[in-house]
Amino acid sequence: MFGVVQERKKSVKKRKSPRKQFLSFRWKKILPWIFVFLLIILLVFYYLYKNYYSNYNYIKKDSSQYLVYTKSSSTNNQNMKNEIPEINIDSKDADLVNKAIQNYAEDFLKNKNNLFVYDSQVNGEVLSVLLKMLDYEDGYSFPTVSFHTYNFNLKNQTLMEEEEVLDLFGVSDDDVSKKIKGQLQSYYNDEVSKGYLIRQECDYDCFLKWRGIDDYMDSVYYYIDHGKLIAYRAFSIYSVYGEEEYFTDESYEFYIVG
Repeated sequence: MFGVVQERKKSVKKRKSPRKQFLSFRWKKILPWIFVFLLIILLVFYYLYKNYYSNYNYIKKDSSQYLVYTKSSSTNNQNMKNEIPEINIDSKDADLVNKAIQNYAEDFLKNKNNLFVYDSQVNGEVLSVLLKMLDYEDGYSFPTVSFHTYNFNLKNQTLMEEEEVLDLFGVSDDDVSKKIKGQLQSYYNDEVSKGYLIRQECDYDCFLKWRGIDDYMDSVYYYIDHGKLIAYRAFSIYSVYGEEEYFTDESYEFYIVG
């Protein structure tokens, strides 16, 4: 008797209540709409990030332009293109820098042989702007080159001091000076090995004299290039040994760290 009752209990199947069946059916209809809603929210956030935050549109004066763009351009007497940049940040520091660049460029380009160009790059929350000026006033085929840089903290839209830039990379003025000295010594040794200089006629101090270098840290400007700290240090490339043939545009770049 007990065995029969047990078999009957096993054969009885549990049925879902009508209420549970209704809730299950309702969730099956709602879940796809919840998924669509969440997807739309994600797409909206992605759009805002890509078109507003990642491009720093919220700090720009003109959201249709890049953070740095060419405000005006011209062609010099050598058919080379001058480009004057505009830093597209809505801040007092940016306004002051833009005015300084514009005033300097206008005066510099009164000589129609000169060339004024720029480069820029965003690294994290730092915008770096590099100005390169080529002065052909002396009439040589190789110009006198000079540089200037600006580094902006995009978080608060302020111009960074040199010390702030160095602190980002944990280096000091002494570190920079040693790097510049080491690279110039490499230039000297390479010139000797290639026959531009004879060591007995012109030693390293002689080399520096022709370069117009009394202090390694004179007129050093910092630029962040793909996460690397670069120091730009202009110097003379002329001497009685015809060394201007040796140097290139990259010779003025001194890799510091990164």
